[in-house]
Amino acid sequence: MLKRRFRTRKSMILMAAIFALLLSACSKPETPEASSSVNTAGEKTADQPQETPDATNAAPKTLTIGIVNAPVTLNQINTQGSSASLAPINLLNDALLDVTDEAEFIPKLADSIETQDKQTYHIKLKAGAKWNDGTPFTTADVAFTLKSALHPKVDTSFQLNFIEGLNDAGKLDEGVTDIAGLTVIDATTFEIKTKRPIDPLVFNERFGVKVNFLPEHILKDVNPEQLATHEYFQKPTVTIGPYKFASYVQGQHVEVKKNENYYLDVPKIETIFIKVLPAANLVAQLQTGEIQLNSLPVGLVPITDYDKVTGFDNVNVTSAPASEPAELFFNIEKLPDKKVRQAIAHALNRPQIVEKLLKGQAEIIDGGIPSKHPYFNAKIKNYDYDPEKSKQLLKEANWDTNQKLTFLIPVGNKVREQAADILVQNLEAVGLKIDVQKFDFPTLIDKVEKGEHHITIFTRDYYIEPSLYFTTYKSDDPESVIRYSNPLVDELIQKGEREIDEAKRHEIYNQLQEVLHEDVPTLAVYSEKRLQVVSKDVLVGKPLNLGTFNNVNQWDIAVK
Repeated sequence: MLKRRFRTRKSMILMAAIFALLLSACSKPETPEASSSVNTAGEKTADQPQETPDATNAAPKTLTIGIVNAPVTLNQINTQGSSASLAPINLLNDALLDVTDEAEFIPKLADSIETQDKQTYHIKLKAGAKWNDGTPFTTADVAFTLKSALHPKVDTSFQLNFIEGLNDAGKLDEGVTDIAGLTVIDATTFEIKTKRPIDPLVFNERFGVKVNFLPEHILKDVNPEQLATHEYFQKPTVTIGPYKFASYVQGQHVEVKKNENYYLDVPKIETIFIKVLPAANLVAQLQTGEIQLNSLPVGLVPITDYDKVTGFDNVNVTSAPASEPAELFFNIEKLPDKKVRQAIAHALNRPQIVEKLLKGQAEIIDGGIPSKHPYFNAKIKNYDYDPEKSKQLLKEANWDTNQKLTFLIPVGNKVREQAADILVQNLEAVGLKIDVQKFDFPTLIDKVEKGEHHITIFTRDYYIEPSLYFTTYKSDDPESVIRYSNPLVDELIQKGEREIDEAKRHEIYNQLQEVLHEDVPTLAVYSEKRLQVVSKDVLVGKPLNLGTFNNVNQWDIAVK
């Protein structure tokens, strides 16, 4: 049997005698070709340190996390592309697997995931897993979630088109109620069969990490067409994560309380408060101690404030590796000529943004895949800053100099806003007319989904599985904000998703990145080294580019 075994590469160093990792029994992952199973431990055992009541009745521990982009939704089956929503959703909901900051899969609700042929995946649920109201979590919840989320009338962020019985959009066809590729064996065991063999990375990230579940016993009588408007998604009181819902004021805060019924060790921190505020206020409140840490990528401390925050005596400051970049997204329906998009690329003084605005704490790449990602194509030569070449390309494209480009910019991320201001100056310098419109992120997403832009800028999430970086380029992607269509790109995306040989996948994705580089449907601006600012009162816990909340139940903070 071909198996993959995963575990974290390192146990917690801080407070090692007290805070043992729940999953230390898992073995180290091998390469995708060598293995494709997840085996877990993590149950409470007699020799594991357990939470003990505090006889002194100390004040409950509270942690406040600062973010600058507001969560759009708490809907665990449809995040609406909102990175800010992932923080509360991940606190409230566990998936089958989680991921560490070193891009390694670790078990959560899954006890094991195994495959012999990379087509049939056998999943065993963790014994004792239960919803926060005490109801057992079973395969009935898995089946209910998939049938609900993949119903043709339900919007979902799940990307599961590789499962047998789903159409190319990853949905059930009209009138179909059963998923051919889903087989429930018993209350804790089920199988997923894919249309063809796939790289286990695809399964582990798209299904293992990205699928959160709905409680069948709460929502089983809801008409699927009315599911999105159900009150549960405004107040998801029954979930299966380390924390449970307390309150949500859109645009202001989300509050969660520890889940006393959590199937792993109960969290040490009683309350986590996710606070939405401008970047300047975020920095100020890190200094005053009103906020104990920022969050990545939606709670960025501006690199321009590096000298300031390193001078605070109440925090520790570190830098994460170069991250997923701030990226321009073009509306191809309004900018169909690639020469115009190439002209824009040459017009941008990205070196100035990196050196002056970001103080050298960033790098320039053209695509959306971070440079440290194993599938990054390092052979591609970046578009250089060349205003004269930009003007020549506009001339060759017969660009109408009277036409105005609508540039939609999200507010909240101070550095990104300042970078966008520089980009506007660059574009105007080569003769382009720009209509700048700034909005909060939820409003901006609504506008770009309606196609009210020529250009917009925001940052995508980090993905381990490379195919997830390219779904937005599919010609039939209903959620694409770029409205791009290229038959060769569609073909390469499909090949990349289906290929199970790692070397061949690299060849496919290298070619795909080269084609996209030529067409420029999107363009990265800068990839910054994000600041991680944590109060010295926080004993365990830190903002990470990836896997921030995988061990949040072990986080701890000193009580004053």
